[in-house]
Amino acid sequence: MKGKMCPVCGEGRLVRKVIEEVFEYKGRTLVVPDYVVYECDTCGEAIVDNSSLRRAGKILRDFQRKVDGFLSGEEIRKIRKKLGLSQEEMAEILGGGKKAFARYESGEVCQSRAMDNLLRILERYPELIEIIKPPSRKVVSMKQYLERKKHPYTLRKKGELFNASAEIQSYGT
Repeated sequence: MKGKMCPVCGEGRLVRKVIEEVFEYKGRTLVVPDYVVYECDTCGEAIVDNSSLRRAGKILRDFQRKVDGFLSGEEIRKIRKKLGLSQEEMAEILGGGKKAFARYESGEVCQSRAMDNLLRILERYPELIEIIKPPSRKVVSMKQYLERKKHPYTLRKKGELFNASAEIQSYGT
């Protein structure tokens, strides 16, 4: 990008600069060193280097978590491991999307306050995971389903009609 024409003014040339960028969040300040920008020698506008942008993004999310009092990615990983769950299983149980926990743990995404609170509760009381786990997705037959639900629906059995609740006494006995 160095030496290219400025996309803002169209007249100047971009000059690479390595700076310390200062960010502020909720009255707290963070300095990111080695922040690369390309500054126009005519209008002064600056374009942030992509690698600096990616690196700073993670640093800023970690800073935001710290200021807001949220769990860090490493703390989230430890809680998940303590529960003996994969990232995908944790996401299925707690919500947030299939790749949510991979993103929380890597610092790519910051969890919500509600998710942070839930994780703190599970850290302290890991046995509570059983309360929020979805039921097993075991495949059952229509007969087993109706037996569990105790519905008086009528089913076809090899070409004849029968009353499910009359024929099915109790499930599991």
